[in-house]
Amino acid sequence: NALFNHHVLVYTAVLLVPALAWLYRRTHIGLNLQAAGDRPAALDAAGVSVTATRTAAVLVTGLLGGLGGAYLAVVSSGLFLPFMTGGAGFIGIVLAMLARGKPLWVALGALLFGASLSLTTALQVAGFNIPTDIIQMLPFAMVILVLIIFARNSHLPPALGIPYHRGER
Repeated sequence: NALFNHHVLVYTAVLLVPALAWLYRRTHIGLNLQAAGDRPAALDAAGVSVTATRTAAVLVTGLLGGLGGAYLAVVSSGLFLPFMTGGAGFIGIVLAMLARGKPLWVALGALLFGASLSLTTALQVAGFNIPTDIIQMLPFAMVILVLIIFARNSHLPPALGIPYHRGER
């Protein structure tokens, strides 16, 4: 019963992972997205607007992030509080960087981070004699440790954050 007792956004998110992985790896849209970050001049030479592709990527990822935030505020806790995400957005950025552009790895990393958050709650409920701040810091310390260990293998698109001006090399 616990498997089928969730909000529709949870199931939508689970279904979006393989769908977006397929879209990213097997379609022209995905190839255009990769080219917009890796080789924008090649995308421009192919006749596709780099600016439009990047803008669409920002809008779609912003929409998905907004849905996640709306779920957290409205469905999960029932109210909005400032700083209720607790820095989880930065964890998402680190996960995407470490996953080297592979959506399924991002999902796996997110599950591991979620499990570590659940572990902190379990430790608090179990009554371990550890200060609450230390327990709540553990998932973030784990992410920093993983980042230190695997940072050399991380991947960010070479053109990330660099404005593209048509005709320049």
